[in-house]
Amino acid sequence: MANQEQDTIAHLLKVEEEAAELIVQAQEQSDKEIAAARAQADSDYNQKYESMASQMEGDYKNKIASIQEEHKNKLEEYKAQIEQTPKDVGAFNKLLEKIL
Repeated sequence: MANQEQDTIAHLLKVEEEAAELIVQAQEQSDKEIAAARAQADSDYNQKYESMASQMEGDYKNKIASIQEEHKNKLEEYKAQIEQTPKDVGAFNKLLEKIL
């Protein structure tokens, strides 16, 4: 009977060792899957980030170009308006003489 108890205890210890090994293997597999999922998520995030950043930078450059073009056009219009303004040289000279 003692021998049967020892065999039963040995068998239970062997089952426990196998269970512990299965747990270790499951944990290792879980760690690998988590690492792979994290790497994929990081890759997806970086790809989307770069895409959005590139799009926003393009929009920014287009807006800057548009504003610069608008500024240039308004400045040209102002210059044209100034050049079309009649000059009263006589009144200007009188003003200079008065000031000086």
